[in-house]
Amino acid sequence: MGNSLGTTLVPDWQTACAAKFNCSSSGLVDLSGNSATCPAGANITSDVWGITAQVCYETCGNNVIKQSVDFTTSAVIMTTWLLPWLALIAQLPFEAKGWMNLLSGCLAVGSPVLATYSLALTAFNRWFTFRKFRHLKERALKNTRQDTYGYIQDRLDQAAFILVEVQQCPMRANQRDGELASLLIINDRDRKNFWKIAHKDLKNTRRGFTYSFLAQVLMAALAYLFSFIGAVHDSLGSPEVGNQFASSTLWTWMFPVVYGYGYVQVGSQDKAGCIKEALTDNKVIPARDRDDFVHQTGLCPDADLYLRLPKPQGSTSQLSADSAQLAVEKDHNPSHSQPVPAPTWWGFDIRGDERREGPIFNYARIFTWSAFTKHVHSGFDSALSKFQRNAPIPLTPEEAAAICDLAPQQDLVAFEGRKDISATTIHHMLGAAFIGLFLQWGTAGAAIFVAYLTTPVGLGCRSGSYLLYSVAATVSWILLVLAHLASHTYMHRLEQDPSKPVSFTLGAFAVLLRLSGKGLAICNAGWIIASTVLEDIGAFQNCWCQTNGLSMEMHVGWAPVFKTDAELRDSAGGVWIGGFVWSISVCVVTIGFFAYHQPRS
Repeated sequence: MGNSLGTTLVPDWQTACAAKFNCSSSGLVDLSGNSATCPAGANITSDVWGITAQVCYETCGNNVIKQSVDFTTSAVIMTTWLLPWLALIAQLPFEAKGWMNLLSGCLAVGSPVLATYSLALTAFNRWFTFRKFRHLKERALKNTRQDTYGYIQDRLDQAAFILVEVQQCPMRANQRDGELASLLIINDRDRKNFWKIAHKDLKNTRRGFTYSFLAQVLMAALAYLFSFIGAVHDSLGSPEVGNQFASSTLWTWMFPVVYGYGYVQVGSQDKAGCIKEALTDNKVIPARDRDDFVHQTGLCPDADLYLRLPKPQGSTSQLSADSAQLAVEKDHNPSHSQPVPAPTWWGFDIRGDERREGPIFNYARIFTWSAFTKHVHSGFDSALSKFQRNAPIPLTPEEAAAICDLAPQQDLVAFEGRKDISATTIHHMLGAAFIGLFLQWGTAGAAIFVAYLTTPVGLGCRSGSYLLYSVAATVSWILLVLAHLASHTYMHRLEQDPSKPVSFTLGAFAVLLRLSGKGLAICNAGWIIASTVLEDIGAFQNCWCQTNGLSMEMHVGWAPVFKTDAELRDSAGGVWIGGFVWSISVCVVTIGFFAYHQPRS
């Protein structure tokens, strides 16, 4: 629809509106929004700051005055305040497949608390794993004979590195064919080669610093800093510049996530599929029943479900024979080793984001990754205890299983029950939730603080947009975490007996929560970008936004139309500086939090 006949397009809505008033006009107010007067026939005095909302609608409403779009000015504003952040989105960790990369970006922008939560879990897991394996290595150095058991030290180092680097991929420890124990403990050339090659491959594909990464981070940081300095120096208190600065402050969460002890420091692989390639592409393990080599199966880059193995019966020698026979049968009968089809609800995968590769989905792998790590650590721990008593190094899979306190063929749980989940895992989740909410609401709080307290004080279009964005981001994260809990519960019950159906309601609950959380995050990402663009092109220059119509009633709200940028300096006080210091402090504290939880050599 076009403009009404009475509408006047102007380059500056505020100036055009102010020109319609003089001292004889009604609806004049002071800085506090109280009625103000000035001598009839005189110019507007310094005591008069603006006009009431009712008078604004009657005299300067959109059917009377409408600000034209100055694309040159708008382009400069967006280049200064928005584009550096949009460019930095490219440095967020995606490492998914196809359109999942786009989904990862939307989830990160739409719910920074989710991105930070996944990052914090990754950091906590990394710190905890290196600490536990460092203790194992200290035991190996102190209480074992180095001439006999010295190889275990290198293997512990390699295993710890691999465990922390595979967090962006679903993982399962597999002892169904006896390979996990063999992989951990047997000291032959083939398994030595696996650990060395996998360690080298994951180290080579680990995401690191690049010049393009550094350039984009510096561009965003310098744009934020120089824009703040320039705005404060030239027009401290200007509502428009102040609100543009507030919108930029909303994006500062990206600094800790992308750079300062973010995924570059905590660790992620630089592309999808490289974890699977490192673990399964190198055929270095001799096959049992033929003159050939196969890839290892002890560390599986998936958490698929399998039909449970039959419980063996008989003597120890008979168990070993049955185990060997079972391994041969599995090689010749694929049905024994094929995973159970993933459960669905109306075509939607119930397992959900746990099986999605990519760092943003690490939040959904906390339980399966913890179970995987627990099995590997337990195998090394049991073996070290026996080596300390001078147990011989195993030569066969059956001997390796006994050293690791495992059965020759055993189903190892990937989806643990509630009672089996460790307190440490729960503590990591709570800590990650805290740091995620702290960064989300710390940076958003600074933006809301600046926009809310910029004259006129109140919840308006801008501060309301930031509040809505933060609430939606938090709700999206809550929905996705609840979906993960429901999916894990469903998969745990299914793993106990894959042939037995699980609650239909639980599966539907998991799917609907996940779809709702992702849909909300996607809409939220679009909303915050769209609202920032609308602000930059002057769409908020209207009576409803200028009078904080979101929170102010018609007889309370007012618009400051008579003051220049210079005259508004005193009213701004320390709001801008406070918002800048607030946002930077939140980022520094977050970076310090991650730095403290980095493993020490």
